[in-house]
Amino acid sequence: MSKTIAFLAETRGSATIEEQQAAMSSNAHIIVAGRQSFNKLGDLLARSGLRLEAGDRVSVYDLSCIMISTGTLLRIIGRLLRDGVAFEIVTAGIVIGPAADDKLHALVRAFDSHQRYLHGLKTRPETVARGRKPLLDPEALATIRTRLAQPGATATSVAKSLGVSRSTLFNFLERHERGRRLEQEGRRVE
Repeated sequence: MSKTIAFLAETRGSATIEEQQAAMSSNAHIIVAGRQSFNKLGDLLARSGLRLEAGDRVSVYDLSCIMISTGTLLRIIGRLLRDGVAFEIVTAGIVIGPAADDKLHALVRAFDSHQRYLHGLKTRPETVARGRKPLLDPEALATIRTRLAQPGATATSVAKSLGVSRSTLFNFLERHERGRRLEQEGRRVE
């Protein structure tokens, strides 16, 4: 059965918690966040023993009650919608549904994409490798070992020629040596 979660938070100039609560649906589960940010919703729900599920609705009195950047707010609303949870702004009488054909949902996606584009945020994390780009290419492992085996070569000189620190070189070699041992033992390398 779907439920409505009323997120009540107070910021300077916003409605009081009591005013917000009076405007909420009588069957809503009230989460009083006080001055906590909207991105703490998950933690507050967990403390109350509640969990959002597809078909649920998160209601806020007004956006002035939420003290986070617009970009972060768009990202959070977008995540709720992707999870099948509707988002409601009570004073404006707006309900953004999770259906892909919902016009307000499409508007939130467009603004979120625009925000990510402007700030260089990755918009397709499933197609982009996470984390930093490796400084050393695993394909160069044999070449690096050959350089280290040359007479008079030192780890410092090889690392310097590769444009990395000695510790980076040693960590790279250790990681690939460990991976090679695991492969020899028949274990899966991750």
